[in-house]
This record gives sequence, structure tokens and C-alpha cells, in this order.
Amino acid sequence: MTPTAAYSLRRRLLAWLLLSTALIGGVAMFDTWDEALDTANEVSDRVLAGSALAIAERVIVAEDGALEVDIPYVALEMLTSAAQDRVFYRVDGPPGTFITGYQNLPSVARREGQAVAFENASFRGEPIRVAVLARSASTGIRSVPFVVTVAETTMAREQLTRTILIRSALRILFMIIGAAVIVWIAVTLSLRPLYRFSEAIAERSPDDLHPIGERVPNEVQGLVDTVNSFMVRLEGALNALRHFTGNASHQLRTPLAIVRTQLALADRADDLATAKTAVRKADEAVAGAEHILAQLLLMAKIDAAGRSAAFRKLDLTDLVRGLTGDHVPGAADRGIDLGFEGEGATEV
Repeated sequence: MTPTAAYSLRRRLLAWLLLSTALIGGVAMFDTWDEALDTANEVSDRVLAGSALAIAERVIVAEDGALEVDIPYVALEMLTSAAQDRVFYRVDGPPGTFITGYQNLPSVARREGQAVAFENASFRGEPIRVAVLARSASTGIRSVPFVVTVAETTMAREQLTRTILIRSALRILFMIIGAAVIVWIAVTLSLRPLYRFSEAIAERSPDDLHPIGERVPNEVQGLVDTVNSFMVRLEGALNALRHFTGNASHQLRTPLAIVRTQLALADRADDLATAKTAVRKADEAVAGAEHILAQLLLMAKIDAAGRSAAFRKLDLTDLVRGLTGDHVPGAADRGIDLGFEGEGATEV
């Protein structure tokens, strides 16, 4: 089985964090752009409306009944800014009567009940913001309606919008960087128990299979419990192996000693009958050793099955057939006709 490539938990968490915060930051920037436009228009429209109102207050009715206006250039200076915006104005009397200003300056329709109407337009190839104010000048006998239109280019508004947007972007960027640093530190501190767990295992001797007592977070406690359970099972298997080895060496020592003794007697025998007797006894000792070894192996299998946490199905037919086959040679040497007759599986 090919092992999968290792990956960094810290880097994976950072990648997910940066991806999610970048997505949220993009949505926030879109909302900030819309909010910045509204803020820039709201701030500048107030100044634009104030300029239109200042001009409207200087409109009077002359003795001949015509409208006259003394443009207060202080009202236009209110619109000057560091962005060097250009300002335009226009004053119209009763419908069809132009009084002063830029005659080609576009105007906008004002809804009923609206004090000042605002609209984006274009003048001389430049985008402008237009404010329209409708008022009436009174002679004491009658009122003469007039309309004041004031407009400015949008460089200052765009500059304010960009400033708000850049500051918001920097705040979001600092937030993302700060969150990444916090997550990096937090993950590093959170992984320290795992490092101590790894060091505790690495520092152990090969014979030390006791459960690990290192304190770890709850999220990895299951892993530690699994490792401890495996070490307990491994220690049990090694103990069983030591027990089997000890039993085998003890049980086989006597038959092997008999075999060596009988072979030595056969080697020193003066006649054939004595040699045959020694060889026969040696053969019986070998058969006994074979029987003891088979019993030890069977006992080891039963012991291992008893320690297994999961039970498996066992076919008794196959088990008995195999044991019979193991003892057929010994039975044949003793003149015993040993065999097994049985069909079908018998599972327990």
C-alpha cells in the first residue's frame, strides 16, 4: 500500500482562513464601494445645494418686472476643492427665459414636493453632478418663478470615494494578516501536546509497552487511546510468544535428550539388535516431540483466539481434517489405520 503524501495542518488551516476571509473581504469591498459612493454624493450634494440656495437668495425682481441676479461668487467658491473641480451655474426665469450662466448647462426635472433635485449628467465631455433648485421672487403683487442650476465636475467625489475604499481595503487586509498570525500561533500552541506525545514515544525503550500517560486535547484523545490499546495487545502477543517459547524449550528438552542418548547408544552398540532397539527408542522420542510440538502450536492458536477482540467463524471439519493429517505418519508407524471421514462444513 502506497502511503499518502503528508500535509501540514497549519498550512491547510491558513489556506482555508485566507480563502474564506478573502471571499468575505471581496463582498465587503463591494459593499464599501457602494457605501463610499453614497457617502461622497451625500457630502458633496449638501455643499452643491447650499451654493444653489445662496444664488437663489440673490435673485430679485427689477422695476420693469424682469428678474435680476447678483451672483455671489462666494457660493461658487464653496465648491472649490483640492481636486480642482470646475463649477457651472445657470439661472432661468419663467419658462423659456434665460437669465445668466452657462446656457447649454443641462438641467434635470424636479419632482413635486422635492426641494432640490440631484442628477448625474455630462457637460463638455466631462461627468458632472447637477443640483436644481426652484424658487419664486415676489414683487409684493405677484410672484415670478425661477430655477437655479448648479453643477460641478466629479473629481473630488471620485477622490473621496477612492480614499474611503482604500482605507477600508487596508483595514480588511490588516484584519486578514492579523487573523493569519493569530491562527498560526494558536495552531502552534495547540500542536505542542502532539509534539510531546511524539517525543514520549520516541524516547521509550523497545521493551516499554506501557500505556502512554501524556495529556492531550480531547480531539486527539481517541488516537492516544487507540495507540495505547494497540500497545496493550502487542505486549500480550509478546508475552504469549515468550510463554510459548519457554514451554517449547522445556517440553522438547527431554525428548531431544532421549534422541541424543539413544543415537549415542546405537553408535556404540556391539550388535545389530541393540542398535535397532536404540534407534526405535529414538524414533519414539522424535514422535513424542512431534506430538508435544503439535499440542503447543494448537494451544498457542487457542490462546491467541481467546485474546482476540473479534471472533471469527471456525470450520471444525477443516480443523479435524488437518489434525488427522498431522498424525497420520505417526499412526502408520505404529500400525494404526488413522483416517477422517466427513463431508460438509461445520462452522462454530
